[in-house]
Amino acid sequence: MDEALDAIEDRISRLRVEMRAARAAADLDRLEELRTQLTNAQNAWDDLLGMPADRPLTASLKSAREQVVQTLNLIGAPAARKVIRTVHEAFFGTELPDSRTATLRRDEERSYLSRASSRTYVCPALTADGFQPARSVLVSSAWPLAQRLLGPDSERVNYLIMASNLADAGKAHDVRPGTAVDRLLQEVALNLQGVERGRRISPERIYAAAQAELERIAPRDQATRARAAQDASRLAARQQLFGVQSGSRSAPRHDPRQPSGTRHEGKSNDG
Repeated sequence: MDEALDAIEDRISRLRVEMRAARAAADLDRLEELRTQLTNAQNAWDDLLGMPADRPLTASLKSAREQVVQTLNLIGAPAARKVIRTVHEAFFGTELPDSRTATLRRDEERSYLSRASSRTYVCPALTADGFQPARSVLVSSAWPLAQRLLGPDSERVNYLIMASNLADAGKAHDVRPGTAVDRLLQEVALNLQGVERGRRISPERIYAAAQAELERIAPRDQATRARAAQDASRLAARQQLFGVQSGSRSAPRHDPRQPSGTRHEGKSNDG
């Protein structure tokens, strides 16, 4: 066990050095990624030492925006506020009350309008047909435009991406049965094809099942999003982040069922 603890401690030290370098380079995306890895490594150290598997949730010193961005980077796909909160509390062990995220999207847009900067914003996912903000579904502004759009098949694809990423993080976390992370993974597994019911599913099996279905359905969704992103790239920078308001005539229309260049006019959807 001492050798394993030494290995984790070495990794923690290396991650801290890399975090300092990322901060010096103002690479915020890399900094968030390293912070996630550091949290996982510290939790693995606690687990190996025999500390309680589920520690009481504590208040975070980070802002709600930082917590949401951190969790979205772990999920890797657009996610509803409730999902973000559940994943954050399971993996990071700190509270993310609904009251702190309820107005976050509007606060971020106001901040952008008052003083736009290169920092990462928490934004709404946008519908692929009208580029309107999807209700309660959040994304990171650092993601490519196509990743921030929602097509007809995106809900399932996003779920599978989340399942894959959480399972992958669970493997790195060396998750124990009964912990908050394990309970979350078991809940995620209930909606996957090809996994056995009535028994604990390993992170490796969850990852494999999610990837298998993704290989079948992701290409069509990716093509839909890519076509829509081409149209959305003509929007103003603010609209690419926060969407087009219902009734606006400035948005290029896109039918996610048709190739780019083929248009149809229809009634807009509030999302």
